[in-house]
Amino acid sequence: MTKIDCLVCHDTTGTYKKTPTAAGMPDPKVDLVAVAKSVGATSRKTCGDCHFNGGGGEAVKHADLSRQLLHPERNCDVHMGGYDFQCSECHRTRNHKIAGRSSSVPVAEGDISCQNCHSATPHYGDHLLDHHLNKHSSNIACTTCHAPVYAKCKPTKTFWDWSKAGDKKRKPEKDKYGMDDYFWKKGEFIWKESAKPVYRWYGGFTKRLLLGDQLDLTRSEFNITEPVGSINDPNSKIAPFKIMAGVQAVDAEYKHFLVPHLYPRDKEDKTAYWKHRDWQMAFTDGMKAAGMKYSGKYEWVRTNMYWGVEHEVMPADMALSCVQCHESLKGERTCNRCHQDSRDVDFKKVAHKGTDFSYMASKGRDVSHLVGTTDYIDFKALGYKGDPIIYGGRFKKLPMGYKAEK
Repeated sequence: MTKIDCLVCHDTTGTYKKTPTAAGMPDPKVDLVAVAKSVGATSRKTCGDCHFNGGGGEAVKHADLSRQLLHPERNCDVHMGGYDFQCSECHRTRNHKIAGRSSSVPVAEGDISCQNCHSATPHYGDHLLDHHLNKHSSNIACTTCHAPVYAKCKPTKTFWDWSKAGDKKRKPEKDKYGMDDYFWKKGEFIWKESAKPVYRWYGGFTKRLLLGDQLDLTRSEFNITEPVGSINDPNSKIAPFKIMAGVQAVDAEYKHFLVPHLYPRDKEDKTAYWKHRDWQMAFTDGMKAAGMKYSGKYEWVRTNMYWGVEHEVMPADMALSCVQCHESLKGERTCNRCHQDSRDVDFKKVAHKGTDFSYMASKGRDVSHLVGTTDYIDFKALGYKGDPIIYGGRFKKLPMGYKAEK
């Protein structure tokens, strides 16, 4: 409470705003008395005014958060679009400590998970499929199946090259989503809409590179954040992530990331990059302000940040189907690989029950390349020998009805 302006979260008039250069002070034009008399509960707007704009713009870094969530369709986010949830429905607060955390920063005031509301066995009914889906819940994060693509509502930035900044003569070009591929202040970009996540084992912890950490500059690429987990860790689950790739500057001698001074303090500012386009001056002043050493020599390196996909949850009938991940089920033999009985169950229909990428494509989503996918999750990359239906799970090999084909 000592670090955040109360009105940022509790304004209900929609008129409260800051002056960008005033160190957090409100815009002088705001009627503070009117705002103070109109405080109320938080909303998607008050939360989103900050969280929708991580990285300096809408949906830049947060792949699943944008202003589209102010009034989303049900297919965009079932909680906010289907049930009109406010953020506080899930991010419960006690004594102004807000539950939830980003995989990008080491700050947490409490954990939340889908299981808080849906339990560890969220698939109910006596159907064969529900039984197996509940078993999956021990090994697979809910959003792995229920958020099969991210940035459905608005394109997100997936690559950001700071080394290309500074060229005022370069004209930005629009990509297929209508997004600019360049801005002289920030460099070169790649945007994605309805992108397929990458999948990693995640046990709730994140490895991070912090400011001042020494780097091995014999490497050309660094993970600023990455999930901690393992196929051998029973607490780890397969979880979806957006990778925010980029090119950033490091000190060539001290071997740590550099902090540039970007935004001009005033008209007399002599070091801001966005005024003088001189990285040397920007790094010198920025590192001084950060209280860190700068050798005067810099170089550019590739970086990755793993951002968890937690929002834009799709309706249950649009979760991934069994066959979209398990290629072994795409043929005539599906569930009857193991369930060789005479129950009145259409096994093929059960295996194919799930999201229809052709339908999503017809609604304008950029998912045509995913139609017909049967290997959505790369099991070998996660440490399996192959499809677990054929080769067995990580802790238990089921007695399969048919052996693996050679």
